[in-house]
Amino acid sequence: MFRPLLKYDYDFMAARRVGRFGFKDSEISKLGGKLKAFNKKHKADKNNPDLSFCRLPYDRDSVKQISKLARRLRRKFKNLVVVGIGGSDLGAKAIYQALAGDFANLKSNRGKNLKVYFTGDTVDPEPMADLLKILNLKETVFYIVSKSGETIEPLSVFLYLRQKVIKKVGYKKHSDHFIITTNFEKGALFEITEKEEYLIAEHYAGGGRFSVLSVNGLLPAACAGFEISDLLAGARAMAKNAKRNNQWKNLPFFFASLQYLAYKKRKQSISVLMPYAYYLRNFAFWFRQLWGESLANEFNLKNKKVNLGLTPIAALGPTDQHSQIQLYNEGPHDKIITFIKVGSFLNNFKVPKYKDSAAIYLAGHKFKEILNIEQRATAVSLMKNKRPNGTIILPELNEYYLGQLFYFFEMAALYLGELLEIDVFNQPGVEQSKKYMYGLLGKEGYEKDKKEINNF
Repeated sequence: MFRPLLKYDYDFMAARRVGRFGFKDSEISKLGGKLKAFNKKHKADKNNPDLSFCRLPYDRDSVKQISKLARRLRRKFKNLVVVGIGGSDLGAKAIYQALAGDFANLKSNRGKNLKVYFTGDTVDPEPMADLLKILNLKETVFYIVSKSGETIEPLSVFLYLRQKVIKKVGYKKHSDHFIITTNFEKGALFEITEKEEYLIAEHYAGGGRFSVLSVNGLLPAACAGFEISDLLAGARAMAKNAKRNNQWKNLPFFFASLQYLAYKKRKQSISVLMPYAYYLRNFAFWFRQLWGESLANEFNLKNKKVNLGLTPIAALGPTDQHSQIQLYNEGPHDKIITFIKVGSFLNNFKVPKYKDSAAIYLAGHKFKEILNIEQRATAVSLMKNKRPNGTIILPELNEYYLGQLFYFFEMAALYLGELLEIDVFNQPGVEQSKKYMYGLLGKEGYEKDKKEINNF
């Protein structure tokens, strides 16, 4: 069955619409000369672990293994709790919310599919206490994800949950309640996993923020009953598009080119993602990490100090029409906005008529129609104020188009890094704060960092 690609409407990004704040066709054509070289480089470097995310859409063997494991877990448990932070859980959260919504865990008719919960992204004790109040630990399996195996938040939460499960089911049975994804070489989590003989699924070779289509995102999705093969099929469709050497037809490259021109030519350093689909809220947070950690570097590939970076904003339409649009319309000309619009929803409701009321104009309009009108009105008002904005259009919100969307942004980040001449897989800026935390918590080898931070 033929399924089209998502679309990107860039009309309001163009100079013919927003004047000097928009792109010119000649600028795209000039950048297009680099596309073939980029694609050739990526193909030649295909065994680079950092680029292993490009191989994930084709990993059908993993789909079979993950599906088999998920079926086993669904027979034995009722709940899955993902314990992770950042790239270890943002993708899985985005998938679950997009496909299950916000209230799936309140339904009693989940069938054999597991209810999926998320923790480990904070050591604030209150959310943990609330989660434990609603979980039956005997019916719960915990999926611990940390590539390094040393990340403080999920490691702390894991150790606490392990103790709670042991008290509930006993030491001999507790290992059945834990599945670990980490590296196979080092780290506290790996050491504990080997000692306790927990089931381990190796973290894929690349970084966490590019891991959504690996076991990190696919196992929770499969446990929830989603078609993970469709997620990868959608990603493959976008991967095929990303192999094109035409700058106007390669959607991720074209999107990256507009972001690059906005940043380098017009000093538009803030990139706003604003879905007009309520259940894509967590997708916007996933995007925020991808953009924020991948596209900010002190040094470029020539080791020249550049301190460049695009600041990502996760917004939501129409909610943030009432909190941010004033800023976007009349504030500094330092932003580009990307909307996400969904063509078809599973449900649609009609506003009923209330006679003799000022609200009579709403009568008969369907919710989807109103949502689309709000998005269109916002886009046009921004354009009229010379604020560049584009719209990604998904035919519908399902596994296939979600897979396309994830891969679209991953490849766009890769292309944008190439254009900016930075390493999108390097993030040294997060390391120093970790060293200070290790020192203050008493980890061996970080005494110097403890002494340094205590001087402030």
